[in-house]
Amino acid sequence: MIFVEKRGRFGNFLFQYFLAKLIQSKTKKKIIVFSKNENKNLKQSNINIDKIITKHISLPKFSSFLNLWKKKTYYVNDDNYKYVLNNIQKINAHIFYLDGFFHDIDIINNNINILNEIISYPNSIYKEKDKSADLTIHIRHLQEGSTSIDNHPLYSEQPNLDLYKKIIDISSPKKIKVICEVEDNEIFKNLKYLYKDKISYKQKNEIDDFYDIINSKNLILANSTFSIWGGLFSNCENIYIPDIGVLKKILKKKKLNIKSKLIYL
Repeated sequence: MIFVEKRGRFGNFLFQYFLAKLIQSKTKKKIIVFSKNENKNLKQSNINIDKIITKHISLPKFSSFLNLWKKKTYYVNDDNYKYVLNNIQKINAHIFYLDGFFHDIDIINNNINILNEIISYPNSIYKEKDKSADLTIHIRHLQEGSTSIDNHPLYSEQPNLDLYKKIIDISSPKKIKVICEVEDNEIFKNLKYLYKDKISYKQKNEIDDFYDIINSKNLILANSTFSIWGGLFSNCENIYIPDIGVLKKILKKKKLNIKSKLIYL
């Protein structure tokens, strides 16, 4: 078995899950994800985005099952995961326990075929470009005064208005869709003021937002791992990537083996 105890929000978790699927491809072991009860106190507790990942067994966090078996597992962390991948057949382990963030774009790029095995698409969702907008802008809304990850130096910087204006002026989209957690966001309000009816606001829940990012015709990433994965799964024509924060740390202006053209800014 491969144990994955979810760390962070969905974007960070997908790096863990990708590594789990890669280990699974080499060992044929089943994946158990411990996150089932994670969102029980949140506003969207009935829409746990982890539900869209493919074949796995879902169990609650902090379960007695997990604590009991942790002692019998082979720990895979940020220090040893490359060794594990290179020596997987030599490691005599019945259970692998993934305990890290694994922000390694090279691992993904070198095993890009696994992307198709990570998330599912409901019958109502088709992986094809959204024809209602020429450009999608994903904005991560930072909570003022928050003690959460919004204050982390890798996430606290977000693209500024001038960057969006530059891209819009160059690409000349007729319709622009903005995906943001809240409509009362300063960047969104400024964009709406500048571009009037060209701008539409789109927000339902994290799952729908994620599929909308994936199905964008052209996309500007927010400084977030959620946005990175939306871009990786997408079939956009162009993905505009601000060279800041976690985008800079993880992507490193690398050329990726995906169909979209990456434009680093």
